[in-house]
Formats: sequence, structure tokens, C-alpha cells
Amino acid sequence: FFQPKKNVFFVEPKAQRGIHCRFGMEGVVAEAHWDGSRNMIAQFHGRRRYVLVDPDNTCDMYLLAKNHPSGRHSEVDWSNPDGWENFPKFPTMPAHEVVQRPGDFLYLPTYYLHYIVSIDTNYQCNTRSGKDDRQTKIVNECTPGFSKNRKPAPGKLLGAQKPAG
Repeated sequence: FFQPKKNVFFVEPKAQRGIHCRFGMEGVVAEAHWDGSRNMIAQFHGRRRYVLVDPDNTCDMYLLAKNHPSGRHSEVDWSNPDGWENFPKFPTMPAHEVVQRPGDFLYLPTYYLHYIVSIDTNYQCNTRSGKDDRQTKIVNECTPGFSKNRKPAPGKLLGAQKPAG
């Protein structure tokens, strides 16, 4: 039924994972994280604020361990500057900000870290198309559990407390 061809939206058509739509209410936050594939996002209604961080700055994000329930996510609460003193590299980390409005498309490269805030009621759809491995090494080195150098200790989750239960 749906046979995408290679173009600006589908870099690797055979690796395309369908189209996903998301709805957001004002103030809803998607905590900072990275995705392991290319992402093309179309905004259809409302606005979303994206804060984007180049994968070269992954180590300044204080990422949770691979085996943590929120693995690939930043341990830093981006919406609470009072807590940033525990993460000395975070406040000076270079970042880019964009507000996506209806009709806008945003290309999010593989491993680009992103924090999203819904400014008002909104919906967007996205599709993923393969991955670009050029920054895999730095992301693996800075995400506990992805590299031989940063393995979680047995019975412990790096970067966070062990969950109760």
C-alpha cells in the first residue's frame, strides 16, 4: 500500500518505519533524549518548542544508563534550573532552539538530542528513515552501558537510583 521512494523525507526507504502522529496539550514535555534513526517531523496544528543538541555534546547531557527504564534520556531536569548545580557541564552546553509551527518540517538527524515542550494544543506526524552512524562512537561513549568503558555495575543502574520493587 505505502511504497516510499528515496527523497528528502525518506533517505533509506527500506528502513522507513511508518508514519506516527502525536498530540500534545499545552505544557506537555518530552524529556531530553536521543533517537537511533533519522526523523522527519511535520507540524500540522499548534506549536512545539524543540531544544536540540549536537551528538558531539552528548557527554554534557548526563545520560541515564542503557538498562535504566529511561535509558537514552538525560538525567538533568531541563525545566528546573535550580537543580543544575549537580550537573556542572550542562548549563554551558551549546544548544539550538526552534519553535515548530503549522506547516513546518523539522529534520532531526540520528542521535541528535532533543527536548520538546508543547506550547499549546498541537499535533504532528513523523517518519523515521534509517540511520546515520557517523556519531555512534561518541554517543556510545557517553551513554552508560553502550560502551565497554561505561558498563553498569551488576545490580546497579548507572546515572540513577535502582527502581523500587
